[in-house]
Amino acid sequence: MTNGFSAILLPQLQQPGSKLSISEDQASWIASMAPLPMAVGCILGGLLMERCGRKSAHLILNVSFAVGWCVLSMAGSYPQILAGRFITGLSCGLVGPPASVYIAETSDPRYRGILLAGVTFAVSGGILLAHLFGTFFRWQTAALLCSLFMIVAYLLMLVSPESPAWLLARGARAEAESSFRWLRGYDPASRQEFDAMVARTESDDKKANAAQVDSSAESSSPYRRREFLMPLATLLVFFATMQFSGVNIVAFYSIALMKTTIGSDSLNEYLAMLIVDLVRVVTSLVACILLRSVGRRPLAMASGVGTTVSLIGLSIFLYFQTSIPLYRNYSWLSLVFLISYIVFVGIGLFPLPWCMTGEVFPVATRGLGSGLTSSFNFVCFFAVIKTGPTLFAMVGINGTFLVYGVISLLGTLLLYVILPETKNRTLQEIEEQFRRGRRKAKDAEASGGQAAGPPNGIATIA
Repeated sequence: MTNGFSAILLPQLQQPGSKLSISEDQASWIASMAPLPMAVGCILGGLLMERCGRKSAHLILNVSFAVGWCVLSMAGSYPQILAGRFITGLSCGLVGPPASVYIAETSDPRYRGILLAGVTFAVSGGILLAHLFGTFFRWQTAALLCSLFMIVAYLLMLVSPESPAWLLARGARAEAESSFRWLRGYDPASRQEFDAMVARTESDDKKANAAQVDSSAESSSPYRRREFLMPLATLLVFFATMQFSGVNIVAFYSIALMKTTIGSDSLNEYLAMLIVDLVRVVTSLVACILLRSVGRRPLAMASGVGTTVSLIGLSIFLYFQTSIPLYRNYSWLSLVFLISYIVFVGIGLFPLPWCMTGEVFPVATRGLGSGLTSSFNFVCFFAVIKTGPTLFAMVGINGTFLVYGVISLLGTLLLYVILPETKNRTLQEIEEQFRRGRRKAKDAEASGGQAAGPPNGIATIA
């Protein structure tokens, strides 16, 4: 909702009869004020969930979210709007790491992939709801309606259990077992998985104690190890590719983009925006299904190539549309290219980095790793949103989409080289894969058993 709110807030503030008038520079700050604190919120969210627990972190951030929306609903000046956007942006950053990690640590292995992809489905649904509220209500009322969802989320989290993995790491085995039973039942397979989780925690504790004894060893800090640094670098590239392909420009400047891109008075830009939102939601749902049957690498490659082709195609068509009068009669083709872009970016580049955040880091570094990568994502988010209007003014809409298309191409090529496959692998196999390197792990599997996974019962990534 935070991501989609500026798309309905800014046009209403810029209407001739608006009680609060803003300049173009102020509009860009309102749009980018939410992404700016998101980066800080991600770091705080990672630290908060390690110290207070996954559940407590969610309860705290839902309260701050509700406060931010209430501030926006009562805002009567430019500084008050910035304050509300700052609080909701900070809260949005806070939710990033705990959400992915909580899902990864509590879900059944068979459904973990689809549930992690559900995070981006929820984001797409939130953007749609924010745009719907803004289409039929004033922005103050829309903000108040958004706050109601935070209250519901707080109540749902209040009756949910704490993560068993976090409780085990704190030595609370009885509480962890009770939480695990609540989440997964107590059939033989679940019992075996819990026993494997306990064994893994004990093994990690022994390694940590050994590292403390030999503090001069390379393994003394888990943050220096390859199995932390490699997934960190991979996700930084993935998030940068996702953001600089312009995925959030469409969400933040939907109505303005529709007016320029479609270029037709006969097509209502609000209706076109809602069509795009519906496509985004449906695409997110399709991505959830695809993640159950398609590997991360082929899905990322297909998404990257499709996104690149759509962006460059849209750029070329918009160039001819503004240069050759004949093409202005085919403005609906711009919407087709735009929808094609949203479909391709939505099936891979958008959901995959968030999914992998919850599965690629070792347990000992999961809080900081997810916090750093999520924070970097929102730094890129802020940079894209803040520079978007400048790019529009300097090189035009078509030039901007061309820039994003080239970045998407370069990012896809780099991901082809460094992105490993994590589907149907145990968390321990993923950790070992990053420790050895993708090519060595493949060679070990091919030789028959070098990279054999742990015994049955340890969670696999579906």
